[in-house]
Amino acid sequence: MKSFLLSLLLVSGLSFTAQAQDSGAPPAIYKPGAEIMAELAKAAASSASAGGWSVTISPGVSVRRRSSSVEQYAIIHPWSMEIYRILEGSGTFVTGGLLELPLAESSDPNIVRTQHGIKGGLARQVTAGDVLVLQPGTPHWFSSIDGETITYMESRIMITTHPVQYQ
Repeated sequence: MKSFLLSLLLVSGLSFTAQAQDSGAPPAIYKPGAEIMAELAKAAASSASAGGWSVTISPGVSVRRRSSSVEQYAIIHPWSMEIYRILEGSGTFVTGGLLELPLAESSDPNIVRTQHGIKGGLARQVTAGDVLVLQPGTPHWFSSIDGETITYMESRIMITTHPVQYQ
């Protein structure tokens, strides 16, 4: 009887292992570049926004386009790290320092913003191919955008439960 139960357990264990291996991991999330650019163009044609236009690829990952014709906010994300990869265009991106007061209203507690820029900080000219990593609480803004727009991939990842603010 013991050998029968052992055989049954081994066979059922092999069956379970085979089923788990057959299912495999899910495929990658994929969105073709042409589709992303078409969605950005459609969004831009329908509205103007200080935050620009965004196409969500997956939660926390989007492609965003900003316009030079709209005033830019300087912002911080107290709970989130952001990673930018510039895809098209160029501009001056300021990081660090302090947000100039007064702050503007925001319905999202992870977005603290002002239309008055940043006091201090480091200004860099950014172009296609550049990557920027912003820690939680880091003030940042495009103080100028060359040409009509700048397009970048943005990954915003909430990494802390305690807000980081240097204000």
